[in-house]
Amino acid sequence: MNLPQYQAFLKVVETGSFTKAAEELGYTQSGITHQIQMLEKSLQVSLLKRDRSGISLTAEGQVLL
Repeated sequence: MNLPQYQAFLKVVETGSFTKAAEELGYTQSGITHQIQMLEKSLQVSLLKRDRSGISLTAEGQVLL
């Protein structure tokens, strides 16, 4: 885990959106997605549930937050 990955995670949780997080952090949406995927891979857990209703934290995501 590195600082930009954690910042991306926090901003996604704060905004509830990968797109809004990207806009606020100056990344593309795919860049934020990549940061979150790399964070999840390094921790070997799923942090966010993504569905049509939006973003929610998994139990592991709540612990990290």
